[in-house]
Amino acid sequence: MSSEQITRLHNAEQIVQDYGRLLGTITLGAYAHPGSLLPHTKDQIKDSIQLLLREIGHENTDIKNSLVEAYVLLAKFISEEDAALLEKGREALSRGEADCSFIEEAGNATKIINNIKLEMENLTEDLKIFLN
Repeated sequence: MSSEQITRLHNAEQIVQDYGRLLGTITLGAYAHPGSLLPHTKDQIKDSIQLLLREIGHENTDIKNSLVEAYVLLAKFISEEDAALLEKGREALSRGEADCSFIEEAGNATKIINNIKLEMENLTEDLKIFLN
């Protein structure tokens, strides 16, 4: 392995560790989180996880499964605007007030949640090469 490959691997490990620390501090059951919480860009985290999955291969199943889960959870990190809209929808539902703003806020929240689910499916598709 060249020194450049070793450096890339080390950087990927650091990025994934930073992301893992974040995942340890948030509520994973929540629908979404503001993307500004991420310690690195989504693309940097994706690339790093993919690199580590390539290096691990089919060994270390527990680590591999954790990386796959972390990769898919990236879908839950959304724009600040969408996170605010989702929170408004959640608040509207908790108030239980059925008026025009309720319907609009609930509709916006539903669209965002559906987009998150779709992105999770797409991220899972991305990883099929590593799961076989």
